Amino acid sequence: MDPRLLSYYESELRHLREMGAEFAREFPKIAGRLGMENLEVADPYVERLLEGFAFLAARVQLKVDAEFPRFAQHLLERIYPHYLAPTPSMAIVQCEPDFREGALLEGVTIPRHTQMRSLLGKGEQTACSYRNAHEVTLTPLTISEAEYLPGAAAVRALGIDDKPGLRAGLRLRFKLMQDTGLEDLQLDRLTVYLRGPENAPFRLYEQINANALGLVALPAERPPKWKHALAKDTILPLGYDDEDALIPYTYRSFHGYRLLHEYFALPQRFLFVEFSALRPVFQRCGEAREVDLLVLLNNSDPQLENNISAENFALHCTPVINLLHKRADRIDLSDRFAEHHIVPDRTCPMDFEVYSVQQVTGHGTDHSKDTDFLPFYSTTDSEKYRHHTAFYTLRRDPRMLSSKQRRLGARSSYIGSEVFLSLVDASEAPYHSNLKQLSLSLLCTNRDLPLHMPLGQGNTDFTLEFGAPVASIRCVTGPTRPKPSNAEREISWRLISHLTLNYLSLIDNNQQQGAEALRELLRLYIPATDQTNRKQIEEGLRSISSRA
Repeated sequence: MDPRLLSYYESELRHLREMGAEFAREFPKIAGRLGMENLEVADPYVERLLEGFAFLAARVQLKVDAEFPRFAQHLLERIYPHYLAPTPSMAIVQCEPDFREGALLEGVTIPRHTQMRSLLGKGEQTACSYRNAHEVTLTPLTISEAEYLPGAAAVRALGIDDKPGLRAGLRLRFKLMQDTGLEDLQLDRLTVYLRGPENAPFRLYEQINANALGLVALPAERPPKWKHALAKDTILPLGYDDEDALIPYTYRSFHGYRLLHEYFALPQRFLFVEFSALRPVFQRCGEAREVDLLVLLNNSDPQLENNISAENFALHCTPVINLLHKRADRIDLSDRFAEHHIVPDRTCPMDFEVYSVQQVTGHGTDHSKDTDFLPFYSTTDSEKYRHHTAFYTLRRDPRMLSSKQRRLGARSSYIGSEVFLSLVDASEAPYHSNLKQLSLSLLCTNRDLPLHMPLGQGNTDFTLEFGAPVASIRCVTGPTRPKPSNAEREISWRLISHLTLNYLSLIDNNQQQGAEALRELLRLYIPATDQTNRKQIEEGLRSISSRA
């Protein structure tokens, strides 16, 4: 039961007593029989009547209050649909290759959106399912050494010619873990994940992506017998393209908001760097099993000196998110209900939460007459929508605790949400047909199960859904806590903020006003409890300027 009902009831009852007494004093002949001359009503029957009416009025008030958030939800569903969904748990995992497999020399690919299943938690019957955002190429390589060179002299000591602007360098040594030479590697790209305590990975990220002058490959022996220079554009940051998206966004959402969403949910998901054009380098290595890649830098960071090792770099990593495709239990249709509760799995309803609805199909007694329902709030103007008559709308509400959960406590502090579906026609009136059932294809999360995943307790934290030369899959960062969709009362204000920012230039105003506008935008993606990120934008973002 909604806790606001009690406060509304007390408010309505107080209003009836106060106004009833005032009405009785003003019109004693008409209202005298009610016995409401004072705040206390002497007649118990009249008192019960007032209490019953106050209860009904409180329910009406609750329904009226519920309509505005529902309107805001429908508006958001049209222009910012990503803003209504919960934020699933995320993590960074490392796939440790089985180095005995010869196929690794050519690279074995784990495709994007491959499902990875966790081990079962204690007392649980459902395993968590994550999917990867980046394609992972398994190789027989490891990073055996890493060194930050704080000055140009240290870089030149490796046999590198001086270069204008050279101030520092970052050396990574790659080692082949098979009994063959690097010349046999059929690879052209390597992806490296930057990790470590505190802010070291972010400083490395800035050095590599903002201060790189170029890349030089050289053999492990000193002095080097050869050097292979690579251009600056062979160093690329990952995670910004739509093909690397962690959170699924539709065409209706501006994808710049996805970057903000992912950053504040899991900042480490952007700590990936790709080195390309490496095939000629491996060819020059011949039978050697080690090679150095040296990133030349135009700026030195004293805090990285003597604080960098091979532990700060990892191969074969990818961001993952707790999302899985699932066919929901069929819904029996009845004219008695305008809304239908979507339950992904009735055998374990608390183990799944609806992230989004992918497809809705109505079934009659004759399967040849199945009806496809389309989302009503869609901005597409295709012929398919203009001539269609069957649609659906969605409503998402915070899940209410059951009596058992209120008595014994919930499984965790994250409760999640429930989604309700309504069938409508092109005018958003109730859809009438002879359909008997609905089948739904969903994108789901495991609700709060990621908080109970057993990590580091077995030979692996995750398993793949198909065979691959993988010895183990370990979680190296995270998992993060799932976050609920926006609360009812916050939706309208956040919506208004988003709409306002669409017409507010960050650079047409003075520098301080532009900074405040950007802070307002960033606050939309930071929970009120996340004081670290809030402090970061409040104290770190002072002004905005632009140059043509």
